[in-house]
Amino acid sequence: MKKLILLACSLSSVGFSSAQPLEKHEWEHRVILLFAASGADEQLQQQYDLLTAHPEEVTERDLKIYRVFPEYALAPGGERRGSRFSESLCRIYETNPRSGFTFLLIGKDGTEKLRSETVVSLEKLFSLIDSMPMRKAEMRRRN
Repeated sequence: MKKLILLACSLSSVGFSSAQPLEKHEWEHRVILLFAASGADEQLQQQYDLLTAHPEEVTERDLKIYRVFPEYALAPGGERRGSRFSESLCRIYETNPRSGFTFLLIGKDGTEKLRSETVVSLEKLFSLIDSMPMRKAEMRRRN
């Protein structure tokens, strides 16, 4: 009986860790997920270029950017993650990268804050983030 309980616990912990691929970011970072069929997607490239052209503002807002494709994902810093990671994100956020570009902003609390199927301007993104209570508190602490 003990072996059965241990097996069930170990299987559930494996399922939990793969079901919560962004858990390490909760309460530390805001996460941007860029879903697309491939790295050649024009909207994905536009969005990624916009974000990476302003690294200070992205860092100031504790943003981490993931590019998610059907077979793999690219984590912040370009680390390649496998299909299980990619599939898990697609399932959790109910997104199919084969259907086209999708932008998601996930707050530090782990909830979805913004979803768009078009490129999001930095003005809109930063304005939304800066209006969040947690961000306002961060700005007060920094001043």
